[in-house]
Amino acid sequence: MTGSRYLFSGMKLPHFREWAEKEIGLDFHLRTPPQEEIPVQDPNLNEDFIREIKDKVDEVNTEKICRLMHSHGHTMQEIYALRYGQFDRVVDCVVYINSHEQAETVVKAAVKHNVVLIPYGGGTNVTQALLCNKEEKRMIVSVDVQRMNRVKWVDKTNMTACIEAGIMGRDLEKELSKFQVVLGHEPDSVEFSTLGGWISTRASGMKKNVYGNIEDIVINVKIVTPIGTITKSSDYPRISSGPDLNEIILGSEGNFGIITEAILRVREVPKVRRYGSIVFPDWESGYKFMYDVARSRVWPASIRLVDNIQFQFGMALKPEMHSKLKEYIDKLKKAYLLDVKGFDPNKMTAVTLLFEGNAETVSHQEKTIYSLASKHGGLKGGRDC
Repeated sequence: MTGSRYLFSGMKLPHFREWAEKEIGLDFHLRTPPQEEIPVQDPNLNEDFIREIKDKVDEVNTEKICRLMHSHGHTMQEIYALRYGQFDRVVDCVVYINSHEQAETVVKAAVKHNVVLIPYGGGTNVTQALLCNKEEKRMIVSVDVQRMNRVKWVDKTNMTACIEAGIMGRDLEKELSKFQVVLGHEPDSVEFSTLGGWISTRASGMKKNVYGNIEDIVINVKIVTPIGTITKSSDYPRISSGPDLNEIILGSEGNFGIITEAILRVREVPKVRRYGSIVFPDWESGYKFMYDVARSRVWPASIRLVDNIQFQFGMALKPEMHSKLKEYIDKLKKAYLLDVKGFDPNKMTAVTLLFEGNAETVSHQEKTIYSLASKHGGLKGGRDC
């Protein structure tokens, strides 16, 4: 926040400060500056390991800030420690790789020299899997896979694609768009997380109703383990004999090895994409509506029910309007909800919607969803409700 009363992170949010002070007791006068220097212990280097891989990988980095930033995820405890405290142990070295072959080189050397490896993608982990064991006496190496970020091929006949594990979510969709296809997997961390991270954490996405969770998208995975590279012998979506290797790797949190690439299902770019929202008088009406939607089996790509606090928070985050007409319409909507329909602003809830598909499918979904909403007192809103 700057000196302006309404400027937050570079945007004018005229309603946020008043709401935050009144409803959640946020004190904007309180200042808690971060520490100037974060304590980091000296690296414990295995020189034989470094010497063996140094000229065979993209980069070997032992700088303090690089080691620190590869030693934590995104839980509140880890961010707090980064800002005000310290970590019991940080990685001793960061190794950047850009190919499957380099991953094999690093893992073989780690086995030979008894070095601990921690795969690192986008760093958005929330299970504390990136924290180092303070009792570990061996050298700990973070293996950063972000430079493995290529779409190797797209097969539009079988609607599959082979993609390296270090690619970020937004970059992945940008590259696939060149082939007029989409993956459709959108976890909340899509801008910062990687394909390998999605697989190793068994991730779910906001549009899973159409595209599925990551386990529904992955056909085959290539992973480098201490006993060698493992992958399925065929790229069929289902094989009836033997255990499914994918099920072992999915959700493994990097414990078995370094995921280097995967073959995934892709879809055609949706012809129609529409956003929507519904406002309900209270939580009970909202969840009864959601129950009916679940029973109907008519599911938009994304549908989310938010409680009253989340609803108020969303309203408080509305940016400053630059159109008098839009401002007037917004006031009319608010007056209609509160004065005409009698909604209580301290009880209202909302459902956010995203419809994707062909025109016929989206039209059918919208008609069904809004019809169910009206039965529970829900009112159709705009995309910014």
